[in-house]
Amino acid sequence: MQRSITCAPWALALGLALPALATAQLRMPVPEESRSGYTWSLGASISNGASYPGSTERSTGIRPVIGLEVGRFTLSSGGGGSLLDFDLDARDSGVTAKLLQWENLRLSAGLRMDGGRKGSDEPMLQGLPEVERTLRGRLSVIYDFNKHASVRSTLSQDLLGRDGGATLQTTARYEIQVSPYSEIVFALGFTLADSTYMQGRMGVPLSASGVSTPLPAYVPGGGLFSQDVGLEFKSAVSDRWVVFGGVRYSQLRGNARRSPLAVKPDNYGISLGLAYRCCR
Repeated sequence: MQRSITCAPWALALGLALPALATAQLRMPVPEESRSGYTWSLGASISNGASYPGSTERSTGIRPVIGLEVGRFTLSSGGGGSLLDFDLDARDSGVTAKLLQWENLRLSAGLRMDGGRKGSDEPMLQGLPEVERTLRGRLSVIYDFNKHASVRSTLSQDLLGRDGGATLQTTARYEIQVSPYSEIVFALGFTLADSTYMQGRMGVPLSASGVSTPLPAYVPGGGLFSQDVGLEFKSAVSDRWVVFGGVRYSQLRGNARRSPLAVKPDNYGISLGLAYRCCR
């Protein structure tokens, strides 16, 4: 079984994050207060979306929003990292360290827990192997064309060998400050996945087909997993309180879309949250 993505798509995705540096311009200086000390955000958000990619069932949940930045390190959950300053940069969940910044090019690395997927999440998944929780390592390359437009590529790899595989997500973002207190961002992206990730999320093992599940056997290879487009917003309702949210539309593609689990390959998700941030 092929366990890696072919070189060409990976090179194309990374290439989107590495435009010609000869045209780079220095980014606006970081405020002095952001270079020392720490900032934090705390709140909650409610979201509604598909139970799993390709599902016809939807679920609604409330989750905590946590963000903490100390020097070059950020701890983020539920999107809390993006609330630490008035910048809609999509900071990754988990623990992230800024490795370097050269003009408009940035590099960061991090760790996060992948919650996996239980076979009892909904009837369609019953009888299929569970996707185990695992620790994922990330490496992100971000290029800022200017203060409004950026592109990011993030490579994520299962570090515990629990068949979590690898993904490469590339997203282009355009930010608009609609007022001194409000910002919106448009995002467009795609995700590549290797055969290990595909099999865990969208495959049906031969050993389960016709035995524990009526679904036909399906062993997908690596390639394009999904494409998505979204709109996000953030608005300060006071000096410390921030309301935020967004809507995202996604499509499964390639081998993921051909899976018997992809009953509804086109789906959307919405979220709304409120958080308190301190102390800039």
